[in-house]
Amino acid sequence: MYTSNGNLDIIKEIIPIWVTSFNVVIKYYLFDLCVLDIKLLMDNMIIDWNMWKSKEEIEIMKKFARSGRMYTLGYTIYIYVSMSLFLLVTFIPPLMDVIIPLNESRHMELPVVAEYFLDEEKHFYFIYCHMVVCVTITITILIAIDTQLMVFCCHVSGAFAVVSFRLEHFLKNDTTLDGLSDLQRKESYKHVSLSIKGHKRALEFVKRMESLFSYSLLMQCGLNVICMSICLYQIKILYGRSVETMKYISLVIGELIHLFIASLSGQTIIDHSSDVYFKAYSGLWYEAPMEIRKLLILIMRRSFKPSQLTAGKIFIYCLDGFSTIMQTSTSYFMVLLSIQ
Repeated sequence: MYTSNGNLDIIKEIIPIWVTSFNVVIKYYLFDLCVLDIKLLMDNMIIDWNMWKSKEEIEIMKKFARSGRMYTLGYTIYIYVSMSLFLLVTFIPPLMDVIIPLNESRHMELPVVAEYFLDEEKHFYFIYCHMVVCVTITITILIAIDTQLMVFCCHVSGAFAVVSFRLEHFLKNDTTLDGLSDLQRKESYKHVSLSIKGHKRALEFVKRMESLFSYSLLMQCGLNVICMSICLYQIKILYGRSVETMKYISLVIGELIHLFIASLSGQTIIDHSSDVYFKAYSGLWYEAPMEIRKLLILIMRRSFKPSQLTAGKIFIYCLDGFSTIMQTSTSYFMVLLSIQ
């Protein structure tokens, strides 16, 4: 609980923590409401893996699976490290008492401003342990949901990459393209049909994934701007007070990585979905029989517009969007400084 009594300094101090907690609560309940749809997406991932047969296609899927594993591990480690820094800031004063002692002991502060209606000094470590448990659970929920989105993004990017590979190498090994036998025509038609099926499944996967995460991503986008603006403001105001400053620096770093990973995942989808068009165009589609050429033109027209991961159809998660949010956060930070 918080008791500010109209104290703006306390309000500004608790807003970043409250915003982060609110973000996690929204993510959790939206995820819980869509748990059956999440399971459906995971079942679709299994179907996609079983659809591709050649060694090259399986290797492409494995490559993106390894990328997803690397992203999730890196993200998990980094967020937990930032969380640990945030929590361990409490013990900087006693550490400084050992390194640079003063005439009196430095005062230890809890990582989060809260009112337990207890004697804080008497029950300090019990309160601290409770905060550690609460923060760890909150961050673990955040990591679980964010890493699930990363895995989905890496998977669908791999599916687009497989389709691109199939279209790029279509008919390239045939030397007499004008004189294809009936068997070759049938096999080529099956090849293109499977590519179209894979592309359609990837498009539907992105659409379903966006419908599940769109509103939580929109909420996350707005809350990230608020949190980073206030954290930057607090860093500026508290500059010179190492303990408080370190706490807000760790929060800003965590928010940056959190936002960057989501933007990078969206950028990956854009790159690989648009790559389908260029790889199909670089193939020998114009040498294919007319019935196959019509199929190829359809997939080329559809892939001309890349798939995107959006926040409520308002904001596109990509690297350009990441820089836009950073600029917006900085602008609000400057506004806060000007009205100080």
